[in-house]
Amino acid sequence: MTLARSTQFLRRVTAVAALWVCLLCGHQNCPTRAVAATADPQTPHRHCVPILYSTDLFHPHDDPDDHYDLATLFALEEFDLKGIILDLGATQKERIGEPPIRQMEAITRREVAYAIGLSQPLRSADDKKRDEPKEFQGGVELILSVLKESPEKVVVFTTGSVRDVVAAFNREPALLRDRVSAVYFNAGRGPDGNQDECNVNYDPVAYGRLFESGLPLSWCPCFGGNGYATFFKADQETVVGACVERVRNYFTFCLTKPDADPLQFLDSGPHPLPTGGRSMWCTAPLFHAAGRSVYELPNGEFAALPPATVTPLPPGAMPAPAFQFIPAVVRMAEAETQPAQPSKTPKPGEVAATYLGQTADRVGTSSPAPDGRKDCCVRVLGVPADKPIANLVLTAPREGRWERDETGRWWRLACNRQSGGLDCYFSFWAAGEHSLKIRYEDGSTQTAQFAVPNQSIVPLTTEIGATDPNVRVLRATHQRYGEIMASCLKNVLSGLGR
Repeated sequence: MTLARSTQFLRRVTAVAALWVCLLCGHQNCPTRAVAATADPQTPHRHCVPILYSTDLFHPHDDPDDHYDLATLFALEEFDLKGIILDLGATQKERIGEPPIRQMEAITRREVAYAIGLSQPLRSADDKKRDEPKEFQGGVELILSVLKESPEKVVVFTTGSVRDVVAAFNREPALLRDRVSAVYFNAGRGPDGNQDECNVNYDPVAYGRLFESGLPLSWCPCFGGNGYATFFKADQETVVGACVERVRNYFTFCLTKPDADPLQFLDSGPHPLPTGGRSMWCTAPLFHAAGRSVYELPNGEFAALPPATVTPLPPGAMPAPAFQFIPAVVRMAEAETQPAQPSKTPKPGEVAATYLGQTADRVGTSSPAPDGRKDCCVRVLGVPADKPIANLVLTAPREGRWERDETGRWWRLACNRQSGGLDCYFSFWAAGEHSLKIRYEDGSTQTAQFAVPNQSIVPLTTEIGATDPNVRVLRATHQRYGEIMASCLKNVLSGLGR
């Protein structure tokens, strides 16, 4: 089969997949089951996997992978979109993730309820978060109302913190245990004990509580060893270039953050395609939640497709399992205490930096305002008191970067200048060597290095292959996992909006 014919077949399969899923999936109360047999296969809204989706999606963005995940969510027509929780309420007030949702609704002609989630981390494992302002209660209320009203059990899928899900569980544990079919949570670093990862750091107490909830958990670690990681990179030009024009404009809008009406922008252009790699995490879990499996096509590409009993497979398609979920028992372990480091003494004419741990909440990620999480603090000594500072730039492993001044791209630093030095605060990103560069108004610079240890904020013990598991953990099982997921992402998004 030629590339063009294979692609055409794949798009036809995508168009009719949800129709056959709805007819054969066995969900007697699927909202469109009664009309599926006579509906036009191009008509959307044939969904029989009810799903609640929680995301740290912002506009302007923090990390554009959330926009790719949202597009994938809408592209998988098996999903009955019950609601979207916009995670991290305080940041949502400043940069609400509504515009990309409205764009996806316009592209797909699907509508979905959404609500802003809780603002602050849980203070204890049983915290119900009833004391937060009403403007931040919408996420928990949406979860509870959907579960009470849905005739079918509901998949819960999180791409940021698990704060709203756990708060909902703390309020009505019996409801969630009865009405949730699976909780897919994309967070952590796999069963290696150390969980120093962004989505965990958003709310470590909620993350730990989830493992003790008794809910049907599908753990999707962002990073980790021995294959226990969802991370891969996709080439943006390849993925977005395969999309229809309105979807291409959706990605251009989210990446370039123009001051334009989001719906009008969908019909503007043409615009240059985005380039470079895009770090991705949630693609494989979304495919699994939709009930899809991975196949290799005759043209060498890969696609995540419904079962062959539901939708005819492209001729010559071969199963290519790229990941699986492994049963495990995961328990909380005793947290390790990092010893305090003595302040380094700078040499004459130099500066010295010492990491002091996570001590106070002084700054957000893209905002100079506190965000409810303790920030990392580094003390820098030897800074000349008579030299005005123009800017500070902090770099770290995994392409981490923070700046004191607003750039519209990098995370923010907060600084308190003191006699003989300054304290700098920043959101944790990764352990390892960090470098802080001070640029003075006279054009001179000074640089200091310091190490940030592993956080170990939620240490876990894990028994893989347990006979009485409390979680299933995703493990990449194919040596070409990243390549396969990138190809699947391209092919599923190529059918979006057609």
